[in-house]
Amino acid sequence: MNHSKKIIGILILLSAVVLMNCSKKKVENFTVPKKIFFVDPKDTIEVLQTEEPLAEKIGTIGDLDAVQVVASIAFEKKDMVYKTYQIKCPTSIKQKCKTEFGYIREFDVAGSDFLKSSSYNVANQKKKIIVSDEEYDESNDVKKWILDPKSVKSSITFNYFTIFQFLLETLVSSPDDQLLKIEELYQVIKLVENPSREDQYVTSLKKKYPILNEVDEAGAISSIKTNNDFDQRLTELRNELVNSFIAGFPLRSSTFKGLVGQFNKLKNYPYLSEKVFETLSKEGVYSVSGFESQYLVNSDSGSLAITKLKKIDPNLDPTKTVGRFEILSEAGANFRIKIQILDAMGNGTKEETYSIVSISAEESGSSMGFKVKTDKQDFILSPLETTPNLLIAGEGFKEYVKAIPSDYKDIIKNNSYEKAKMLIALKFGEGGFDDKLGKMVYTLSASKRYWIMLDLFRFNPSVTRSTDYSGTLETSFSVDDSTCITTTKWRQPKGELYITGIEKSCYSDYEETVEPSELICFYDGSTRYFQIEFSPSELRSDNPKVEFKYDDSGVCQVIQHIM
Repeated sequence: MNHSKKIIGILILLSAVVLMNCSKKKVENFTVPKKIFFVDPKDTIEVLQTEEPLAEKIGTIGDLDAVQVVASIAFEKKDMVYKTYQIKCPTSIKQKCKTEFGYIREFDVAGSDFLKSSSYNVANQKKKIIVSDEEYDESNDVKKWILDPKSVKSSITFNYFTIFQFLLETLVSSPDDQLLKIEELYQVIKLVENPSREDQYVTSLKKKYPILNEVDEAGAISSIKTNNDFDQRLTELRNELVNSFIAGFPLRSSTFKGLVGQFNKLKNYPYLSEKVFETLSKEGVYSVSGFESQYLVNSDSGSLAITKLKKIDPNLDPTKTVGRFEILSEAGANFRIKIQILDAMGNGTKEETYSIVSISAEESGSSMGFKVKTDKQDFILSPLETTPNLLIAGEGFKEYVKAIPSDYKDIIKNNSYEKAKMLIALKFGEGGFDDKLGKMVYTLSASKRYWIMLDLFRFNPSVTRSTDYSGTLETSFSVDDSTCITTTKWRQPKGELYITGIEKSCYSDYEETVEPSELICFYDGSTRYFQIEFSPSELRSDNPKVEFKYDDSGVCQVIQHIM
């Protein structure tokens, strides 16, 4: 009996040992093989002999290989999940494949999960996605639409919003250019809904996208198809970006002369000049040339218009004609300016509506004026005072920055961490609005701002302070598909920030003991720097969205990770 118990015990022990050393593999076979869409046809992907970590590399595949992806594999080993895709070995590497299959790492390509998610940042970095035949065809068409719309000859379908968003981010680097593409597609879809629309922007769209001229016998544009999900998500993104652009427009230059230049660049963006003008002119009081009225006021009523004008000019000449104006539009298009001529009491005596053909800006004194061209006549608006929505521009922006506390410790203490980063960047950083990025970009350099950088680090929510200048930083993260970092503590003696941690392979076929090492990340007088980026519209937010960039190596990469 005891002998039997011993045998059973040995068997259980052996089973446990086997299980401890076994790897678990989960395979999802695709009913229909998938394809790999390469944004850049010259890109390649490394192919491995097996699905295991650190497997032998047997070659590369590219767009011309037209590879079939047949399965997704999750390989669990040492509490880590390593994912690959199984492919049929193409002719170019078939001799090196031990079986008919090869494997590509999930890290090198975005999979089907990407198309189901709202985030495309990871896929954007990889520039290669695994798609179905239908998604592959749409990806090719959308790429043509973005890069060379005149090459889209017959028809195009927009069903997968994430594909459009991914390709837009990948192929178009400037946020302003991305906004242009989004606005154009939005207006194209609106034109499909209402093909009878005609104005200067519709004419421009039809010239840029010739496929819009393909109509059926009923006059409908049947060559462009979308679905409700695509339309809804495009509209949401477009509205968010347009509203953000308009809110942040006054900060696109530190001078009104610069803002004039920024405004006049908008002529190629459908209806954006009109939208920005509508916002900037709100509550504006203008003298007018080229029109029967000497003054025009943007107000909710005639009496308010007279009151606002008299507040600026108490000795208002009663012989001068005053008008009230407002901007009208239909579904974000067909912009018009309605002008009501007023008597001395603010009552309307005459009213007329003009279709806006174009609006350009011009520097006017210490503010910003506008030249408005309509279907009936042109006139120039010169501001008698800076409008409320322009107060943050030029000198207004300088006053905004001036109002930020001069002690960065007070900024950190009295604001959310994200807002503190933004305010510190504005007050102590070097930079401003970046035309190409479409964002405010500031740097804090350790050569000048070491102590500010240090406090941004040590007051980060992930950092614990045991003393003023030392503490713990317990976190783990992966840098890429093979490198993992674990940090434990930090200290700052004599103007030098040290972080202790371990950098090692995430997947290893053997147990290895790696001793923690301490690295100096940046020090007073060094060339390391923090880069802080945000949209101008975030200045109005208590919880702004702020991007942080810090380039370093080893365990010091934790700074980028936590910030």
